[in-house]
Amino acid sequence: MKCKFFAVLAISTALFSCDDQTEGIGQSVAEKDKIEAFSDSYPIDTRTDLLNSVYSRSSIAYLGKYTDELFGEFSAEFLTQINCPEEFIFPETTFDFTEVTLDLYYSEYFGDSLATMRVQIDTLDTVIKDDGSDPKLYYTNFDPSQYYDESVPHLAIKDYAAYDKSVSDSLQSTSGYLPRVSIDLGKNFAQHLLTAYDKDAKTHPNFADAEAFINNVLKGFYVHVTSGEGSVLYIEDIYLNITAAYMAESSSGEVDSVAYTVVPMAASKEVFMSTNFQNKDLESLKEEISDGTYLKTPAGLYTEVTLGALEDIYREHKTDTLNAINITFPKYRDISNGQYKMGTPSNLLLVRKSEMYSFFEEGQVPDTQTSFLSSYDSSSNAYTFNSLNRLVRTIFSEIGPEIDKGEDAWNQWKQDNPDWNKVVLIPVTLETDSQGSTIGVENDLSVNAAKLYGVAEDAPESEKIQMEVIFTHPEIK
Repeated sequence: MKCKFFAVLAISTALFSCDDQTEGIGQSVAEKDKIEAFSDSYPIDTRTDLLNSVYSRSSIAYLGKYTDELFGEFSAEFLTQINCPEEFIFPETTFDFTEVTLDLYYSEYFGDSLATMRVQIDTLDTVIKDDGSDPKLYYTNFDPSQYYDESVPHLAIKDYAAYDKSVSDSLQSTSGYLPRVSIDLGKNFAQHLLTAYDKDAKTHPNFADAEAFINNVLKGFYVHVTSGEGSVLYIEDIYLNITAAYMAESSSGEVDSVAYTVVPMAASKEVFMSTNFQNKDLESLKEEISDGTYLKTPAGLYTEVTLGALEDIYREHKTDTLNAINITFPKYRDISNGQYKMGTPSNLLLVRKSEMYSFFEEGQVPDTQTSFLSSYDSSSNAYTFNSLNRLVRTIFSEIGPEIDKGEDAWNQWKQDNPDWNKVVLIPVTLETDSQGSTIGVENDLSVNAAKLYGVAEDAPESEKIQMEVIFTHPEIK
């Protein structure tokens, strides 16, 4: 690569002060009188790969189905348990449960608001232990059939649309209104709960806490769409609402009046809830991609980046200091003709391919060492990652000793570690504190997609995405 002279500055001018970790491949720049700074660029290769499932412990459930003109058929369904708080009780004089509904509250959805969908509710026959010991349980390709019996008649069905025309526009425009799909679970299920509660008992052990309730009363629900397509709901709250009839004191002072109360039980963070996603047509699409790379959520597709020039950079600049390495990934404008366009991922995580699963399983946050964040910049229509010199230094610390062993050892090491120079781009959502600092990162589970600029591996280097490098070569007086 042809280097470009960037600057000559005295060491006292705090060159590249935005990066406080610029110690590089070779020696530190300390005690040098002058720094010569240069810039160069190196091509990188990108490709699209499948992400069949992602790790998710999200508090949002997803429900629906749609078919996209490019990405094909997609569906979302979920399992959920219901939490029974400790010391949970109904009025002492309760004598009946007149109605039980499962209510799914949502504020957002993707797709056609009037598409008619049918949701089916099945009860689970297996207790799911949400103790974190089995990471596979939280991946979005879990098999629901392991947790319920398909031969048992369903508990309930309900036809719905994302926009409920039975609710007036004035009510839906009211501040605080949250649309819902309310499914009546039937009188037999209400009687099952009443029997388990044992209204005549002084204590109610089956309702003592979440564990007792899940083990003895209700293991959970499988909620899935069985017909229709066109929308996906983003469900924020799930409640099992039980309408209890009890005897209340009348105006005469006697307990001789029937009253009713609705007692909610939530699918809260203390119990298990996970969504299953299915993308049916992405394998064939991946094989057809040649003029760019794709990102698609939930799960679906991600971009793999090969930093193929790292060995050359190491050999050429072994005694230099890497002050900054930046990569910009331009995004193509969305020119699809679909009526309902997917959103654009707001944030991308760049992480080493070898860490793409453990990062989420271990609840990590980007450390600007081997994992980085970039937000979509609409003005430039691109994602830019800065300070990747820290990532490169980490990789150099691994490959340096291997290169020094000689070509045979180095080639064997590369064969044993094929992903040593690979990173991936994965759409994520962020949790921030009151100061705006990122304290949590999760896989993006909303319906988003982006096409990033890219060319075939055998394309001319000048046409590829470039990794911009700024390095310094201190001179000793």
